[in-house]
Amino acid sequence: MVGTWMKRYFACTILMAVACTITPSALLAMELKVDGNQLIASGPVLGDELERVTKLLRSDPQIDTVILRNSPGGDAPTGYRVGALFRQRGLQTAVSGYCYSSCSRMFLGGKTRHFTDDYPPEYTNVGFHGHYGADGHLLPELVRRLGLKDWIIRYSDGKADPALVERWINIPRNVGMIHFYDPYLLQRNGVSTFMCQGDETSTHSVFGCKPIHETAFDLGIVNSSELIKSNDQAELRAAIPPKPRASGYAAIDDLGRVPLRSEQALAQYRRFLAAGLPRAFAVSPDHRHCGWYSGTDDSIVKAVTLCAKRAQQTCQLYAVDQDVVWSPN
Repeated sequence: MVGTWMKRYFACTILMAVACTITPSALLAMELKVDGNQLIASGPVLGDELERVTKLLRSDPQIDTVILRNSPGGDAPTGYRVGALFRQRGLQTAVSGYCYSSCSRMFLGGKTRHFTDDYPPEYTNVGFHGHYGADGHLLPELVRRLGLKDWIIRYSDGKADPALVERWINIPRNVGMIHFYDPYLLQRNGVSTFMCQGDETSTHSVFGCKPIHETAFDLGIVNSSELIKSNDQAELRAAIPPKPRASGYAAIDDLGRVPLRSEQALAQYRRFLAAGLPRAFAVSPDHRHCGWYSGTDDSIVKAVTLCAKRAQQTCQLYAVDQDVVWSPN
């Protein structure tokens, strides 16, 4: 059931793991696996994907579908090159979970482009923005030199609105993005596309960002309403732990009720609130330590483990995704 699935979407473009004083974990290479007629690609884009993907496609001619799953993007030129390869070979692409940044260019390379029903529709989206430096700030010259605007318009089969593309490729920070959801399965006040600048302070959800009334289909981002089912869908769903129910103890952003005794720990809770989903935050029984994790199906397990490692005690979940699940009893 949908209620047992971990929520999937990022407001950011990186995975984050924190045990109050622990730094973010290193990103692993993009995983490529063949399952029947599908090539399933997940994780960050590091730059060696073109060679690896080309080799797999040559060795297995039955592959006609590429599933792009939970990728925050990464190396910019590789996104263009792999997307061009998909278009050249006439492959169809489908988003499973989230596909952001350079992953979105891979996705746009598909001759036909689809959503999947691997996850609930509110956690399945494609996200676009510009090119950024190591400090997370926009590199306008790189955007211009790589021809990002023209590339998007061409690979959207000429449907992308040039003025809107100009806006999203010039989002100042790499945590901002335009998010496209399936308009047939998800709408918030009649809208399924949302533009986040990355500096929103009044919302902890993509759905609170600026609504854009053009849909993924209007703009040629997705050009087929047929939902694709990943060949490993049953295995995928079975591995996702159940989400605890909201306890009603407090609102997610009520800092005054978070059971932590130090300002340092509360600062980590603020970082947790800014992180993308799925996410989880755990606290120790003495309220001195915490741990949190975001961006993966096992965020709950990892948050509790990080907290326990820090506290040398068994920790308890305080919040998961948008809900407080902790109770003082």
